[in-house]
Amino acid sequence: MDESSDKTTVLSMIHRLTIGCKLNLYLDITGVRPNGYHELDSVFHPCPEPHDTLELTLTGGLGGLVLSCSDPSLEGPDNLAARAYEAFAAATGRRPGLLAHLVKGIPAGAGLGGGSADAAAMLGWLNGEAGRPLEAAALKALAVRLGADVPFFLVNRPVRARGIGDVLTPCDVDLSGLTVVVAVPPARVNTAWAYARWDEAARRREGNALSGFDASLPLTSLSSTGMTSFCASGTFIANCFEAVVFKAYPQVGLLKERLLVLGASAAGMSGSGSAVFGIFRHSAQADAALSALASSGTAVFSALL
Repeated sequence: MDESSDKTTVLSMIHRLTIGCKLNLYLDITGVRPNGYHELDSVFHPCPEPHDTLELTLTGGLGGLVLSCSDPSLEGPDNLAARAYEAFAAATGRRPGLLAHLVKGIPAGAGLGGGSADAAAMLGWLNGEAGRPLEAAALKALAVRLGADVPFFLVNRPVRARGIGDVLTPCDVDLSGLTVVVAVPPARVNTAWAYARWDEAARRREGNALSGFDASLPLTSLSSTGMTSFCASGTFIANCFEAVVFKAYPQVGLLKERLLVLGASAAGMSGSGSAVFGIFRHSAQADAALSALASSGTAVFSALL
C-alpha cells in the first residue's frame, strides 16, 4: 500500500486570491444613530493597487482555520479574515480544514479597507467552495456584522453607499482609461479617533459640512472625457473627514496638494485617511508623480482604472 494513502490530511492545491482596495470618491456623514453608528453617504470605487494576496489550502477534514500573515501582528482570531471564517462556519455549520496565509500589501490604518477586503474575499471563497449555501442576501448580512465596508467588497464595483455603509446602490461611474496614484504617508489615522474628532467639530459647528451628494448629476460625467469640468465643480470628489484630519496631520493635506500640483485632475483622501489619491488623465504624468512621491519616502502605488 502507498504510504500516502495512510495520511489522514491531504493538502490540496493552493488558491491565490488577489484582493484590491477601495477609494472613497465622495464621503459625508449625514447623521449619528442612537447606538453611536454614523450614517454615511459615500461613493466607493474599487482600486486594484495596492493589493493583498490570500493563499488558501484545503487540508481535508474539519480541522478549522490556521491563519498566518506576512505581518505577524495581524495574526490571530481578531483578524477580519479569521472572523469571516468563523462567521461563515456559524451560519452554515461548515468548518473545513483550511490553511490561510495573508500577504499584506494594503497599508493598515490608511482608509483603503484592506481588512474589510480580506474578510469579503474569505466569505466569497468559502461560499463558492461550499457550493453557495448562502444566497447573496444572507452573505451580505454576514458581511454587515463584520464591518461597514465589507458588503462593498462582495460586489466590488462602483456603488453609492448609505446607511452605515450597508445600503448599496450601483453607480454608473466610468473612470476607465484614467490612472490613479495612491499615496500613503508614514502617519496612520485611527478610524475611531477620526469619527470622534468629527463629532466634536460638528458639535462646535466646525465640521467640514458638505453640500450633499447631488443624485441628479449624471455620474457618467465622471469619466475620462468629463473629468476636468466635473471635478472643477468640487461636487463629487469630497471627504468630510479632511478638515479634522488635515488639521491634526498636515502632512496628509500637503500630500493631496502635491498630487494636484503634479498634474492630477482630481485628488482626495480615502475614508478617514491617511491615504490620498490622485486621478490622472495622462499616464506619463501619473508615472512622474509616482517617482516624485516615492523619492520623498511616501509609499505610492498606481493602477490603470
